[in-house]
Amino acid sequence: MKKLIFLVPFLLFFHWFDPSSMLVERGNSLFKADNYRGALNYYLKALKRRDRPEIHFNIGCALYMMGNYNESEKEFEKYLRFNQDYRAVFNIGNIYFREGNYRDAIEKYKNALRLNPYFYPAKVNIEIALSKLRVEKSPSSKAIPDVIMEFLKKKEKEVFKKKWRAQGKSGQKDW
Repeated sequence: MKKLIFLVPFLLFFHWFDPSSMLVERGNSLFKADNYRGALNYYLKALKRRDRPEIHFNIGCALYMMGNYNESEKEFEKYLRFNQDYRAVFNIGNIYFREGNYRDAIEKYKNALRLNPYFYPAKVNIEIALSKLRVEKSPSSKAIPDVIMEFLKKKEKEVFKKKWRAQGKSGQKDW
């Protein structure tokens, strides 16, 4: 029994002192400060030390915010092999939307809603993507003005940042 009492704190210490977790937390701090390249560097270092699916999610988020959509999609897909998370599916939908692939974006948004029916941004993005499809089918109809699209992009970024900040003291809880 005495050995067990000694062993438990010892194991907890080494669980807390996980170098990859510390690197991820540093990356999360940089991400919150809008330093996506710096965050990406820490996430990649953490991944080299310990390959965990949630690190791929963070890498995907950093790449997404940097505008590297192809690589971002690959990282979200790696994460989705282990966790069916509406956020990763939604982000892939956003990638498709930005590439002008509205049909696939709508499907991803629907999948995100299947995973979380209360996720309002997916509902909004479906409507926007549907309006883009209508414009493609009928060029005579009025497209969404660029001012509105820029506003929506800005709001999307603000919501994304707010969610990261709302995760609490430890950025580790973002997955």
